[in-house]
Amino acid sequence: MSRNSDKLNIIDENTYKKLQNRQNTTSARPLRSSKYKNKHKNDREQCTLLDFVVTRTKQATKKKQPRWPIMKNLMEHRGLLPTPKRKGKTRLVPKPKVTPLKRKIKKYRIWKQTKRQEVQTQNTEQEKISETNIEQQQLKQELVILSETQPSTALLVDQVQYGLKELVLDEAKQPNATRVTPHLNHSRRFRNYCDNCTLPALATLTDQLLRDLDRFQKRAYGANPIKARAHLRFVVGFRQANCQLRINKVKLLIIATDCETCPGEGGLENTINDLKAKCQSQNVPYCFPFARRQLAYTLFKRAQVSCVAVLDYDGANETFKQLLEAIVEARTKYNELTEA
Repeated sequence: MSRNSDKLNIIDENTYKKLQNRQNTTSARPLRSSKYKNKHKNDREQCTLLDFVVTRTKQATKKKQPRWPIMKNLMEHRGLLPTPKRKGKTRLVPKPKVTPLKRKIKKYRIWKQTKRQEVQTQNTEQEKISETNIEQQQLKQELVILSETQPSTALLVDQVQYGLKELVLDEAKQPNATRVTPHLNHSRRFRNYCDNCTLPALATLTDQLLRDLDRFQKRAYGANPIKARAHLRFVVGFRQANCQLRINKVKLLIIATDCETCPGEGGLENTINDLKAKCQSQNVPYCFPFARRQLAYTLFKRAQVSCVAVLDYDGANETFKQLLEAIVEARTKYNELTEA
């Protein structure tokens, strides 16, 4: 039996076509190896009608802006909208910013408190001494009762008591004669640095001017906060007022009548006197219309306000002119009272 078989000559039709296709194509045969095993495969995806259907892609939804951007900026300024998170380290208890003037005021308050406690201790000691004096008087009365039988001794006791009363009366009269009478125009609510009377016209005009300027400033913040910060209408506080006075931007200075007492270098009284001197040198009007609480009430602030520096009064020119006239009138009246 021959090894060559006729079965090999029989070729299937499909294999025959494949062989013909291989001979016709001149392209290089793809490599068959573990590295290039998937290179010969051409992943041809069949397209369907669904590929030609246009699908709507979800666009990034924009946040609806409020109709009135002015109201949004106002809400941000007043702290009603949530503010973005600050970068960097945040403290659980924020560190308070204390100015040197405030530090001196606090020191003076502590000193006053210690002084008051010392006075209270002295009063308690005097009360104890008075109790001992009462006991001595009781003993004297008992001696008088015993000396009624002896008229000579009774007369001596009466003379001694009369002499003691005269000494007490003389000591009580001497301090009144040497005591200096305080200034009638000044008090705790109207301190000695004030040099104008608090007339009702002056108070009403300053109240109206500050309310108008506060309204203008809030409206500017609502329109454009950056421009509003660059063009302020007024500033609050002694430090800000002093900074604006250095660059000659203050048009009017308003100080409260009941600021705290804080003598010494760099104290509150010295700062007020320095501000007054700067205003006089720059021909800037200043006035003392009402107390700190009223100043805070007009500017819608919780904390008490002691000083306000007006930088721009445009829009309230008539009230400003009337206020200047009222300041002159109040100062003349104060000078008349002090001279008299």
